[in-house]
Amino acid sequence: MTIASPKSRYHVAIHRAKGGYIAQVVDLPGCFARGASEVEALESARSAIRAYLWLAQVLAGDAATVQLEISA
Repeated sequence: MTIASPKSRYHVAIHRAKGGYIAQVVDLPGCFARGASEVEALESARSAIRAYLWLAQVLAGDAATVQLEISA
């Protein structure tokens, strides 16, 4: 099983946080990055997007060993 080709552009929201900035990749749930500046957070988001897409493709071809339900 393979994942459809990744899109070339992603929406990123930059949030000011104590001591820096957080980049949230809106199009990829759970994909975040951080940086000391807005630009650094955005550049980190590029790496996070690549890592997210790579991991999604790896996991798409692999059945889970164990599936659990836990409370937080």
